[in-house]
Formats: sequence, structure tokens, C-alpha cells
Amino acid sequence: MQQMGPYGQQQQAQGYGQPQQQGYPQQAPMAQLGQQPMHPHVQDALTQVDMLAGETVMYSLVADGFFLGVSPLAKLIGSMTAFTTALFCGHNRVFLVVTNQRILVLRSFKNNFLGTAIVKGVLSVALAGLKEVGNTKSSMCWCFHTRTVQLQTVTQAFNLVIKQMGDAEIRSFITNVAAVSVAQSNRSGI
Repeated sequence: MQQMGPYGQQQQAQGYGQPQQQGYPQQAPMAQLGQQPMHPHVQDALTQVDMLAGETVMYSLVADGFFLGVSPLAKLIGSMTAFTTALFCGHNRVFLVVTNQRILVLRSFKNNFLGTAIVKGVLSVALAGLKEVGNTKSSMCWCFHTRTVQLQTVTQAFNLVIKQMGDAEIRSFITNVAAVSVAQSNRSGI
């Protein structure tokens, strides 16, 4: 039986039967964010990844690649670095992509200032390897806010600074990533 995935791809029904109600609604996790289109740069970065059989993208977010710290001076230096890089047609992008089978951290760096430097990286973590997911909001001088998403896996910790999402959206993202992880662990019997 064919079903439509969150981004319009056709996917095979898994045949696991109907999930039991355990305090969560029967809708797909993160329906409000999952229905929004992906950022165009995320789609470009996903061309570097071979998707697994039956794998669909559930959620994605864009992180700040120029983050240096929470102090106003560190933020100013990071902003100046970002401006200079953009002035010379470069970028420093970090994406967190959650699929129904794994978590991908995609990095893309391009610098045209003194020669051309292009670095692309893909890190894949199985959902079973995800141990913790959380978020933090730091404020300095009552007006310089920094929102971060933390992922702790078996082998590595990620601390990603998020600029385009508010507190409620980040909380919803964290809740739904945890729900995907729990659903995957229930399927695999962990």
C-alpha cells in the first residue's frame, strides 16, 4: 500500500498495525512544522546524502555556522565574519535533519576570500544512538538572546545555535524529535 510522506514522496506502508494511544494524538509528529516546506539550502545539502530504503525527512532546521559565544562582543565578531563571508559569495551552513530512521548533521562551508575553499560534511546518527535532546535560551544584558538545541548521542554531543525559530517552535521541535526517537526505539524493541 502506498502512502504519501510529509514532503509528498510516496512511501510503503510499514505494516506495523495501528499504533496504540498512549497520551499522544494519532496525528503525525510535529504536523505544524512538518507541513512547512524545507529551506531551499537544506534541499541542496540533502543532495550529498543517499537516503535509505523507506526513509523520509520528518523535520529540519537551520543552525548558525558563525556562532562564537553569547557575549555581545562575540556576537558582533560572528556577525562581521558572516558579513565578510557573504560579501565574497561564501557561506557557513549547518543543518539538522531528522528522518524516520536517523539524524543527519549537514555542514557546508564555502570561502572565496583568498582562493576557493569548499568543505561539505555529512554526519549520520541512528535514532537508536540518540540519548538526549534539549534546548537552552541564554540572555545577556536582557536583550542579547541565544537559543540552542543540544543533541547527545552515544559518541558525540552537538550544540547548535538556532536563529530563525522562537521558543515555542524550538520546544515543539524538541518534543517531536523525542517522539520520533521513542517511536523508533519501540519499533526496534529497545
